[in-house]
Amino acid sequence: MTPYDREEPRDERDGAEARQAVGPREAPQDGGRRERPRGLDLTDRPQPMDRAERPPAKTTPRGDGPRPPRRRQRRGAASRERILETAGRMFASRGFNGVSTRELAQNAGVNLSAISYHFGGKQGLYREVWRRVIADTEDLGRQVVERFRPLVRAAAGDRVALAGLAAWFVAHIITAILGREDYRWQMALILREFHEPTDAFEAFLETRIHPLHDAVAELVAAATGRGAGDDETLLLTAGIIGQCMGFGFARTVVWARLGWDGYTPERVDEVITTVTGAVLGSLGLPRIDGIAVELELGTC
Repeated sequence: MTPYDREEPRDERDGAEARQAVGPREAPQDGGRRERPRGLDLTDRPQPMDRAERPPAKTTPRGDGPRPPRRRQRRGAASRERILETAGRMFASRGFNGVSTRELAQNAGVNLSAISYHFGGKQGLYREVWRRVIADTEDLGRQVVERFRPLVRAAAGDRVALAGLAAWFVAHIITAILGREDYRWQMALILREFHEPTDAFEAFLETRIHPLHDAVAELVAAATGRGAGDDETLLLTAGIIGQCMGFGFARTVVWARLGWDGYTPERVDEVITTVTGAVLGSLGLPRIDGIAVELELGTC
């Protein structure tokens, strides 16, 4: 629990019972040991008494004393998580300027001051939402960057091997962005950032976009014989990645056009098969059977 979470009202009778339990101040009986003040101090715990000395009928009911620090920490962490999740979805649908902190706090079920307490304000909250997006999308490109690129180089121009790598990439990306529910609002937030860049765009560009595009550009260069930094290579790379991402960004359009009510595993497989054929055709690579290509990377 944070200092900004609401506490339940306390019954005045609890305080009276607590004062009776502690008792009035008496003269020291043990050579001058300091007496505690009358009543219960909510910022400290009473001195423990021997079990035999505890008046059984006068003890404070469990749950009415100071909350343990761990409980406060758990409630504070839960409030912080609710704010982050609520802010991400609201920023994705309405943008930074379209969301007020008062409305955000109300939707998250916290006091307005909790936003300042946890994040320092609306700007800090937006930055933290983007840190979450960057962290959550790490697995999306990590295998491509760390393991996919060496295999492209090891293929040494073998077109069947390159076709298998291209098919794996398409299946990996589409399965990831269509298979996770939290990616739905994150894709919307990313697309909004593309149209109206803020400082968050540079961080996302450096940590996610450049590494992923550079890895796919090597595949494109190996398949076409062009340089990895050529304009044609970079444009074709953007087109390939865009075909995959588009089914996440524009899912409502796809659903409306096909009369779907969502992505099922069978529909995701249909998307993967269609996009794989288009990508292989654009790279001039042979079509291969199956879409779950192992290639020492694991099935998709």
